[in-house]
Amino acid sequence: MRLFMLLLLPVLTIAQGKLDSIELLSGKVKMLSPRVLTIMTDEMWFLKYRNTPRPFLALSDTDGEVNFLGTLTPQQIVESQLVAYKDFNIDQIKKSRPDFVLLDQGIKNVNGKNLGYFKFETQAIDQKVFNYYFFTTVDGKILLFTFNCIQKLRKQWEHTADQMMASLVIK
Repeated sequence: MRLFMLLLLPVLTIAQGKLDSIELLSGKVKMLSPRVLTIMTDEMWFLKYRNTPRPFLALSDTDGEVNFLGTLTPQQIVESQLVAYKDFNIDQIKKSRPDFVLLDQGIKNVNGKNLGYFKFETQAIDQKVFNYYFFTTVDGKILLFTFNCIQKLRKQWEHTADQMMASLVIK
């Protein structure tokens, strides 16, 4: 059985890692997204997020254990404010979530555009959740992506989420 699992694990990792290019916001944004993440059903959205307004992008795996959301906020911002935006969001989550554990944070230049990001862990009802927020500016507004998966899938998915962020191109 152990040998079977060792042989199967690379296949599972490769299967979730196949990425396709997607265009968002009328072609202003391009990035890679895993094929296994598909448009989240209205039923799953309601179960996971209740009455929260649905963003322009809501993808999930079939079990709802891996989720990727994209939101273009109405908040005006310039790139030089990304550090302050990142720090503010980290502080707000810390205040509202005593289970918040910050794992990584920073600002990266990706394809000529500064992106802020932070990775953290929180506790759901029955298990821990790995969260990865990354954001930049588009037309003077914040484009925010949130990726999350159950903690036991973090090793399989964190690199893919890094690839997604690294592929982001803003026109």
